[in-house]
Amino acid sequence: MDMHAAIEQLHDRCAIYTSSPTAARLLDLIGWTASADLSKAVLLEPCAGEGSILLEGARRLLQSLRGKGRIPTLVDLEPRIKSFELHPGAAATLRRLLRELLIEERLSLKQADQLVLQWVSERDFLLENPGRATHVAANPPYVRWKNLPPILARLYRENLPTVSTRGDLSVAFLNKMQQWAGDGGSIAALTSDRWMFAQYGEAFLKDTKSRGWNITVVDERPSDPFMKTVGAYSAIVLLTQENGPVRYLPSTTRDKALRIQLKLLERHGSLHEAGCIVRVGPALGAGRTFILEPDDNTEVEADLVRPFLERKDLVGSTVDTARLRVVVPYDLNGVLIDPSDWPGFGKWIGGKRDALSKRSHFREKDQYWRTIDAVPDLWSTGPKLLMPELCNRPFVTIDRTIAIPAHSIYAVWPGEWPIEILQRVLNSGLLEITAKAEAPALKQGWMRFYKRFLLRTPLPQWGQLSRGEREGLASEATGQFEQIFEDLFGFAPGVISLE
Repeated sequence: MDMHAAIEQLHDRCAIYTSSPTAARLLDLIGWTASADLSKAVLLEPCAGEGSILLEGARRLLQSLRGKGRIPTLVDLEPRIKSFELHPGAAATLRRLLRELLIEERLSLKQADQLVLQWVSERDFLLENPGRATHVAANPPYVRWKNLPPILARLYRENLPTVSTRGDLSVAFLNKMQQWAGDGGSIAALTSDRWMFAQYGEAFLKDTKSRGWNITVVDERPSDPFMKTVGAYSAIVLLTQENGPVRYLPSTTRDKALRIQLKLLERHGSLHEAGCIVRVGPALGAGRTFILEPDDNTEVEADLVRPFLERKDLVGSTVDTARLRVVVPYDLNGVLIDPSDWPGFGKWIGGKRDALSKRSHFREKDQYWRTIDAVPDLWSTGPKLLMPELCNRPFVTIDRTIAIPAHSIYAVWPGEWPIEILQRVLNSGLLEITAKAEAPALKQGWMRFYKRFLLRTPLPQWGQLSRGEREGLASEATGQFEQIFEDLFGFAPGVISLE
C-alpha cells in the first residue's frame, strides 16, 4: 500500500467531523472567545477536517481584533492560527470554506487567499516538528493502532514516543498537542472516552501528569457531538498545566462519586486489599467450539467438562445449576493436557482440528487444542461472585456451580469475607460508587467495568471489623444491617446522593 492509499484508508475510518455547537464549546473552554484579547494568541487545530473548529475560531479572532478597535491586517492575522489536515479532499474543502468565510468577514480577496495558505497545512500533524500555540482545540481521530494502515503505523512508531503509540491514535494526537501548547497553553478535545479507562490510557495519563498537566473531563457524554450519528462514545476533556490559567468547572456526577470513593478507600481500603481475587472469564477462541449445548452427549472425560455461564444466566441472586457446559483442555490442576492421554477428548477435538489449526493465534504451533487463555486451577474452586463487564445496574451474583464464566464476566473470590455478606454489601452501593467514579458510561445508562475498577471498590478487611459490625452485616433484620452499613460507609444501602 502506498502513502496515498494509506491516507485514503485512514480518512475513511475516522472522518467523523465535529458539530458546530461542540466546536464552539471547545473554543469556549480554552478561552478563545470574541471578548478575549487574541492579538498575541495562537490557535492550533491539528486535525481540521472540513473546519467546524477552525472556521469558528477564525470568526472569533476577527471579532476579537475588531472589538479592540483594530482593523485586522495580514501582519495581525497570519501568526494567529495554524491548522493541519492530511487528506487532500478534506483540505481542499476546508480551504474553500475558510476563503468564503474570510470574504464574508470583509477581508479582501488577496488577504483571504494569503490567510488560507498560511492557516491550512496539508501535512501530517503527527510528523511535524512542534511549533508554539497558546490555545488548542481538536477532535482527534479515534482508530486503534492495529487498524492503522501499516505504512503509517510504522512511521508513527519510528517518530513518536512509545507512551503515545499504544491503544488508539487519539493518544498520539493528545501527546503532540501538549508539545505545541508548551508553558501555559490549554487544550480542549473531543475524544473517544475509551483511552481514559484502558491500561494504555492509564500509562499515558500518568506520564501526562508527571509533566505537569491536569486533565479534566468536562462532559463525559456530550449530546450530538458530531455532524452525523455514530456509534462511538465520546467525552470532552480539558488539559491545562499546573501553572496555567485556572478554570473552574461545575462538579460532575463522576467528580462527586470519585470524592466518595477516595474517602472510603482512605477509611477502609479496597476490595483487593481485603484479600478478594478478581479474574475475567478465560477467552476460549474459535467461537463456540469449546461450548457444549444442553443436548450434546459428548464422550469427553468428565474432568475436562465444566459448567459454563453466560451473561444471560446471571439472573437472581444465586446460580445453582448451569445451562451450558464447556470443554477445557486443562486438568483440575490447571495443566494443559496431552490428547493422547485422554482418548475421549482426543476423539472429540480431532474432529475440530482443521478449524482450530487455522486460528492465527496458533499458526505454526502444534498445540492446536489450546484455548486462547489458560484455565488455571482457581476456576475449579468456589463459590464465587460473578459480575457482567457490561451492565446498566452493577450487581454480583453468587455462583455455586464452580462454573467457567464467559470472557465478558468477572469473577470475585471472597477471601475471608462470607460470600453472602460480601454480595449484600457490594450490591448495596459500593459497586455503584465504583461505577459512577470510574467506569465508562455508555448509551442508555449502560456502563463498562474493568478488572482494575473492581479491585478499587471500597471494602474493609473482614477481620478488621468489630464483632458487632460483622454480626450487623450478617443480620437478617433489615434495620440492623442498614444501620451498620450506613455507619461504615456514610450512606444508606442503595441511597447515594450524587446530585
